[in-house]
Amino acid sequence: MKKSAKIAGILFLVLSVLDVAFIAFGNETVPLYIKPLLMPSLALTVLLQYLPEIKDSQLWLLIVGLYFHCMGDVLLMFDSKDIIYFALGLGAFLIGHCFYLTLLFQGLGGFRSFKEFLIVAVPVILAPVLTGLFGVKWPMSAAVVVYAYTLMVVTGVGLLWKMRGREFWRRIFFGGLLFIISDGMLALNAFAGITFPFRHALVMLTYLAAEWLLVSGMMRNTLSSRNPKA
Repeated sequence: MKKSAKIAGILFLVLSVLDVAFIAFGNETVPLYIKPLLMPSLALTVLLQYLPEIKDSQLWLLIVGLYFHCMGDVLLMFDSKDIIYFALGLGAFLIGHCFYLTLLFQGLGGFRSFKEFLIVAVPVILAPVLTGLFGVKWPMSAAVVVYAYTLMVVTGVGLLWKMRGREFWRRIFFGGLLFIISDGMLALNAFAGITFPFRHALVMLTYLAAEWLLVSGMMRNTLSSRNPKA
């Protein structure tokens, strides 16, 4: 790993640990300053590590995805004030995941078997069912169904990568799974009123781990596909 990228990666790790720790100990002020820096520090790590080897759309799709996730982070900091911030934050994360999916599906072509097709078909059934279990009301339910579907497909692509023999499929699968767990904890509180100790800290911990796994998996795969010896 390049020295500059390593320093940026350490910055992301330190900011992540501080954010989770302050939240766990009930400090709501410091995370307001840390949270907007999390995705930019991760994006900086990516840029320092993979430029100039990767300059095309594969790198910038990821950076734009991280930008929208950063916007989602900022908007969700104010979700307790008005539901519009929650809706806008959800929309920002959805757009970010769409950029991720564009990168995740690159080079795969069409589905080669019924098993592969199930990766996008099964979530069509599961997303509305899960949304119904949370008791989400219309019109928010429509947005949540689309978002849940997108997360399930991101996770499923990890399995698709495994079927195609891609080396870093575990990072994509577990990254998507952690995203589902993180947002599931948010949904439990937002729509079902369910809470538990250290919920906010666990949401951030699983979210940050998910982002790191997805980002590192996508970029390592991109570099590996261009240089098999890397």
